[in-house]
Amino acid sequence: MAFPDVETQIRHIMRGVEEIIHEEELRRMILKSAQADTPIRVKLGVDPTASDIHLGHMVTIRKLKHFQDMGHTAIFLIGDFTARIGDPTERSEARVRLTKEQVWEHAKDYKDQVFKILDEQRTEVRNNGEWFDSMTFADCLDLAYRSTVARMLERNDFERRFKDGSPISITEFLYPLMQGYDSVALNCHVELGGTDQKFNLLAGRDLQLQFGQDPQVVIMTPLIEGLDGSKKMSKTERNYIAVDDTPEDMFGKTMSIQDDLIVKYFTLLTDVDLDEVNRFGRALEEVETHQELSDPLHPMQIKKALARSIVSEYHDWEAAKRGEEHFEKVVQRRELPSEIPLLDLIERKHQAYELVATLGAISKAEARRLITQGGVKIEGLKIEDPVKEIDLEDQELTIQIGKRKFFRVKAGG
Repeated sequence: MAFPDVETQIRHIMRGVEEIIHEEELRRMILKSAQADTPIRVKLGVDPTASDIHLGHMVTIRKLKHFQDMGHTAIFLIGDFTARIGDPTERSEARVRLTKEQVWEHAKDYKDQVFKILDEQRTEVRNNGEWFDSMTFADCLDLAYRSTVARMLERNDFERRFKDGSPISITEFLYPLMQGYDSVALNCHVELGGTDQKFNLLAGRDLQLQFGQDPQVVIMTPLIEGLDGSKKMSKTERNYIAVDDTPEDMFGKTMSIQDDLIVKYFTLLTDVDLDEVNRFGRALEEVETHQELSDPLHPMQIKKALARSIVSEYHDWEAAKRGEEHFEKVVQRRELPSEIPLLDLIERKHQAYELVATLGAISKAEARRLITQGGVKIEGLKIEDPVKEIDLEDQELTIQIGKRKFFRVKAGG
């Protein structure tokens, strides 16, 4: 096939990259691939330790798509074996071990979500159980021989846990070697990962050299802050936008990000032309610094453009328009949505925080916090007492949780 020229590929691939080891190696690799008419093999490995993914995960998955767009081989590696150990990166304690069945149940959901972005027909889907399941104990010893305890303790998380006296299992020491060996087994040319994965990614380069292969280029993408604007997007922090969110929720959540994250979200989560992104950035800076506006764009307009772009990635433009209309109606004009789900509850009486936790699929502690902060309305009126009794006898109530979630509830007859 005819590959784009080197500069076009580099420009596309390097969008939003935080660090690369090494760019000159990548340039030579791209040139060689064009001359030989052979695609570069690019790997992204994921451990399906949960069933759903969020936009923070999609930063590196979209980078895999960039290589795929340029005609290269996208390898989506499911860590069905390594997930049973769990990546120790940034962990203060060992992960709970998963069974093989649990991992594969999660993996099915992962693939469904990932192929909203990647071209499934042109993606090489592999799993590292292909080589690890058949390894003998002698093979494991050979792999363990290829690094040292001192090298592993160079990792900040291991060093911290060691000093704190927190246990570190031998399997956790083996994890970077196992991820590195994935690159050997697949003969990868490039591996992708977040900046927090640097140690593991470099293990792949080391092992490839030891096994007589050319070392892979390592490309790291930045971690993206969540809806709180400070912490990394994660399910634990409840500050994430899920890939499987409805268009309305995805649009509304995107509209809630802080203005100083707009350009970063555009760069890492959309394919909007960077000249346009830079134009948005200049407009936002002028508003922030109270300069005379050279561009009449308002932050609300820019953020809506971002939300439309993100929703259309995972749904389509029609869904993005519906999400925008819902946001304008419910959040900006504070009207009730056209359709609100009606739920029949068995019990007639409920304490407010318990009802909110059930409806919003959140913890009871989170429900209490929402109520005390004025984030819950019943029939349009804020409630402030988490233990207020809600009696559904002979009535149907409309409950609003946060800005975007609405429910109609009644006691089942």
